[in-house]
Amino acid sequence: MLGNSLYEILLTKLINSFTYEFWVKPDSVHRIDKQSREKPINADGKNYIVGPGNGEFYDEAGISVSVGKNGVIVLEHTEINTFAVLVHETEINDIIHIAIVYDNGYPYLYINGEFVKIGERSPKRYVYPTGIIGSLSGGSFKGEIKEIRLWDHCRTKKQLKTYINQQISINKEGLYGIWPDRPVKETDVRVKQKNSQTTKKTSKANRENNKNQNIEVSIIIPSYNKFPLNIFTLYSLEQQTFNPSKIEVIFIDDASTDQTEEKLKGYNPPYHFKYIRNNSNLGRAKVRNIGIQAAKGSILIFLDAEMITEPDFVEKHIKSHQSQNKVILSGVMHSKKIYSCIFPEFPQDVMNRIEALTKNNPEKNRKLQDLKLPYEKPYPLIEKDDITNKTYTDLVFKPFTWFETIVKNFDVDLDGFMFPWMAFLTGNVSIRKEFIQQAGLFDEDFVQYGYEDWEIGYRLYKLGAKYIVSNDLITYHQEHPVGISKWKEAINNLGLFILKHHDVDVLILGLELAGIVNLLTMNKVLREYKLLVQTYAERFQEFQERFIRILQATVLLLQIDVRHINILGAAGFGSDERKGIQEDINSLKSLGEFTNLTSLLEKILNS
Repeated sequence: MLGNSLYEILLTKLINSFTYEFWVKPDSVHRIDKQSREKPINADGKNYIVGPGNGEFYDEAGISVSVGKNGVIVLEHTEINTFAVLVHETEINDIIHIAIVYDNGYPYLYINGEFVKIGERSPKRYVYPTGIIGSLSGGSFKGEIKEIRLWDHCRTKKQLKTYINQQISINKEGLYGIWPDRPVKETDVRVKQKNSQTTKKTSKANRENNKNQNIEVSIIIPSYNKFPLNIFTLYSLEQQTFNPSKIEVIFIDDASTDQTEEKLKGYNPPYHFKYIRNNSNLGRAKVRNIGIQAAKGSILIFLDAEMITEPDFVEKHIKSHQSQNKVILSGVMHSKKIYSCIFPEFPQDVMNRIEALTKNNPEKNRKLQDLKLPYEKPYPLIEKDDITNKTYTDLVFKPFTWFETIVKNFDVDLDGFMFPWMAFLTGNVSIRKEFIQQAGLFDEDFVQYGYEDWEIGYRLYKLGAKYIVSNDLITYHQEHPVGISKWKEAINNLGLFILKHHDVDVLILGLELAGIVNLLTMNKVLREYKLLVQTYAERFQEFQERFIRILQATVLLLQIDVRHINILGAAGFGSDERKGIQEDINSLKSLGEFTNLTSLLEKILNS
């Protein structure tokens, strides 16, 4: 039995992905139900070869298999209901080979090594095989059973066909159990003894390699003094519909001084969890690079430490990367906000908003009223159960944000938007690991707040990235105080961004930050400028040089925190060059194609 019991109601070591295969000849018919994951059935009248075994909690289910002379049924048993998740009607009069392959909650049926049908996907977080086998432990199968095998992984069609007529060793890799029990052969023992020294040296490494090979997606979460917001983020990742054995969360604690280290030392979620703590604060870019270098998954998701995710968060990210290698899926622009904690730094207007949000939720309102003043630490309004049951939604709100301008005026592919790389926002974005490695990872010269994500987003854009801004990849940003120093840090990092990419596409950002134009006008100005360069490059050569100087002066004034008055003077324009700008304006007006660009130049000329 390989040390694994097949006689337990639920085999909880195997989660969402496993394979049953057996050779069977039923002697009776069983009741056929309509396949559905919506409408429960009566579980009586079945010819169970496996099961039944019910899930014990709301988020888990056990599966069973019934085989009759009239077909095969796979059933899912929750704590209160039974569903026929795969129904295949066929006549069975002789012994046949049947395999039920569960892959990430989906049941697949194979008969005699050939794929027959896929069933309904389970919405439960955990789906387990059952250890109630054949006529044992309450089973009631009527017919002949040759052998039942249970594997700890999804068997492929090739594997099923290769071993369909072969007896296998009970020590076969990936075989969880076999029924009826077979004694260990001497040949198996000899092989084991012969290689015992090698096994001792390599078994640990092999187990680690097998574990790592199973990981498909790595979620990278940097965190600095974000407790308890970060633990709520991790709780939300426990609810994912995607197979947790294929998820790795790399949590980098960037020398936090709060309770983060204390609370996460013993954290043991269903997904692979890697806690990395820095002895000193390394900054946003370097920390994310640590995560990339530690990642085992081919898909990387960057997630902020204060983001609560929906259960299908990982699944939707994974789907977007199945067909194309250079897709970047971003969800931050559609994020909502939540007050999961009250902070001592919150001003009165925020407290008034929180009180209004809790008004219709007696439990949360009572918790708010229990807050005793004064308080020094964040005061949680929610608990783990609120994440599990999604009862936190009363505290969610969606204010108008800067990103709303983008998502309301451009489609999910950002067609027509001249700055698609702005969608590379590490609060919620995914990319293939090999693509970000090709771009050269995050630039570690960016230490403080801002622009390290747009900078690598811009490099990826120049490498051919296709940005998608998903409106169904919602995350909830847990609101917290933001220091007033962030603006200055961001402006300094903008200067670093421009220093590394002295392109109009980046320089022009200063216009919107300075309030000279809005985002949509800036988008039109850049489009017109590029059209001008493409169409009339030689004619407007001097103008191009002047325009670059104007953009440089705009950023300089931002950095020294001076009002944008007399921008041409700041750019060092004398009277002759001012006349040159006026002549450029007149020439552009005569072409009739560059209205936004000419309006901007007139505004700057008169500033």
